[in-house]
Amino acid sequence: MSLFRFFKPEKPVGFTYRPRFYDEKKEAFQERLKEARERSGDDAEARKARIRRDLRRKSSYRSDRKLRQQQLLRSNLLLLLIIGVLIVLTYSLLELYLPLILKYFQ
Repeated sequence: MSLFRFFKPEKPVGFTYRPRFYDEKKEAFQERLKEARERSGDDAEARKARIRRDLRRKSSYRSDRKLRQQQLLRSNLLLLLIIGVLIVLTYSLLELYLPLILKYFQ
């Protein structure tokens, strides 16, 4: 049996892949429809879901805003530090080499 396999190599193992279609508009519509159903319901579960959703939205907004402010502050401080170093470096180079440059041009 192995003799026959030698002349006829095995084929690679295939897999079953079924591509899916994603419709962004339909997903957004389904989400809005679900939210509308939750809002219209007056039962306890609908209220819990609405409160949970609202808290999640507000807390993520606050944390994103806070993170953005921290990044902006860090960026501004780094920029000020670089400008300060460049000013000190320029001043020291001018103090050191300006007399030589003036002497060269006279």
